[in-house]
Amino acid sequence: MRNVVCLLSAVPVRSGPSHEEEMVTQMVFGEHAAILDKQQKWSLVEISADSYQGWVYNSSVYEIPDDLAEAMAASRPEVSGSIVLMVMNNKDRQPFYISAGSLLYDYDPGTGSFRTGGQEFTCLQAPDFHKGKSVRGNIATVAREFMNVPYLWGGKTPFGMDCSGFTQIVFRLFGINLPRNSRQQVDLGKPVASVTEALAGDLAFFQNEQGRIIHTGLVTGNGQILHASGMVRIDRLDQTGIYNNLSGSYTHRLKIIKNISDT
Repeated sequence: MRNVVCLLSAVPVRSGPSHEEEMVTQMVFGEHAAILDKQQKWSLVEISADSYQGWVYNSSVYEIPDDLAEAMAASRPEVSGSIVLMVMNNKDRQPFYISAGSLLYDYDPGTGSFRTGGQEFTCLQAPDFHKGKSVRGNIATVAREFMNVPYLWGGKTPFGMDCSGFTQIVFRLFGINLPRNSRQQVDLGKPVASVTEALAGDLAFFQNEQGRIIHTGLVTGNGQILHASGMVRIDRLDQTGIYNNLSGSYTHRLKIIKNISDT
């Protein structure tokens, strides 16, 4: 099976083999995927990090051999916690930016160098790392760094995120891998009895009139939630749901809160 890796800041993953098709997610720098079907200009892939499938433009990704993909899947790369980080491809010496959640393989803290997809790179500034830190004590502060990021369906970078892309990337910074969408994320963790018992780092999930999960956000404590709705924002959370102070109304109806951080 052939594989590809993203060596750009982010690559759109679409619902079909066309630039006009819906973007369902993104591959960020360092993520690799197995090719399920390859056409002249497009490939159907399954992303290794979360098993999400979609179509990528062949010119936007780099094909890698099976043994390298297997080695990448078996390793534990560093995860950049910097909102944006300037790096350089050592081959062409051209600097570019990668975003939070990007994967740095074989990172050397002494030189700032790392290897991804068989190519060598160097960090041109010191990256932030959060893996190993207390989730409960730090996740709300780290997540606030994404405040005012615009909402983008399928997005998971600081230049546009949807609700589950936001939660997936924030938890990745702490070494916790979540599925891609809210309907999958809700299956993880342990239920929390009420909003008053929820702690910073819990995930809240919201439903439509049919009871289907349609939204998620990060509990920050003190009756507040950080979530991507129009932009990444803080709103009030109670047992009914999310209350938007600007509109003076509830925007999302609470379904359940899950403890992801301690499981």
